[in-house]
Amino acid sequence: MILRRLTDAFRKQDWFTVAVETLIVVLGVFLGLQVNNWNAARVERNSEQVLLLRLQEETRSLLDTQKEEMAAQSPRIELLTDANSVMFSLAPSRPLTNDECWAVVVSHWLPSPTEALSSLDELLASGRFDLISNPSVKAALRDYAVVQERSRAARAEAVSEFFRLYSRHPDAVWLEVGRAEDTDYFPLTAPLDSEGMKWRYRCDIDQIRGNTAFLSEYSDNAARLNSYLRRYEDRIAVLTELDDELAKELGTPDSQRKSEAAP
Repeated sequence: MILRRLTDAFRKQDWFTVAVETLIVVLGVFLGLQVNNWNAARVERNSEQVLLLRLQEETRSLLDTQKEEMAAQSPRIELLTDANSVMFSLAPSRPLTNDECWAVVVSHWLPSPTEALSSLDELLASGRFDLISNPSVKAALRDYAVVQERSRAARAEAVSEFFRLYSRHPDAVWLEVGRAEDTDYFPLTAPLDSEGMKWRYRCDIDQIRGNTAFLSEYSDNAARLNSYLRRYEDRIAVLTELDDELAKELGTPDSQRKSEAAP
C-alpha cells in the first residue's frame, strides 16, 4: 500500500508525499528493529535470571558437599599427627591405635573430590559467559574456575607417584582379612566388603621406628594429603564468596540465606 502510494507520488513529482511516505517507512523499520531488540533483551534478561538461580542452587549444593567431604577426610591428618611423635621416635614407643594404623596404611589415598559446577562448565564451553552481567558474580565465577583448575592439576600430580606403604613395606604395615563373624580378632568397626569379609589394618611400631625409607615415603604421603585438604579450603572459600555475590544479585534476604545454610 505504502509502496504504491510512493510510486504514484514519484510519477506526479509530489515530493512532499514522497518525503512523508519515506519517513513512515523508515520509522516503521526502525520501530520494528527496536521492538525486536527489546524482545531480545527481555529474553536475555530472563535467561540470565534462570541461569543465576540455577547457579545459586548448584553453588550451595556443591558448598555443602565440599564441607562434608572435608569433614570426612580431615580426621586422617589429625590421626597421623597423633602418631607422628611415636613413629619418629620423639616419644616413648607404643602400639598405634587401630585408627592411627588405618590412617598410616591409607595415607596415599586421595579420593577424587566433588568439585564440578555444571552451569559454569556449560557457560565456558558454549562461550556464553558474558550472558552474566553482574561483574562481581563474573569475577567470583572466574576465581572458582581458576581454583578448580589448580586443584585438578595438583591432584593429578599428587596421584601420579604415591607410596602404597602396605605393598612396599609389608613387614611394617599390612592388611589382614577375616570373616564377619570373627569378632574376637576383627573389631566390630572393621570395614566389611561386599562378600562379607572384614579387613583389619596392622602396624608394627618396632619395624616403623628408625626405618628411614618407610618414614620418608610416609612423610611424602602425609604432605600430599595435607595439600589435598588445603585445596578443599580454597574451594570452600571461593564458593562461599560466589554464594554471597549470587545472593546479593538475586536479592536473597540475609535471614533466608542463614536459615538455608544452617545444618
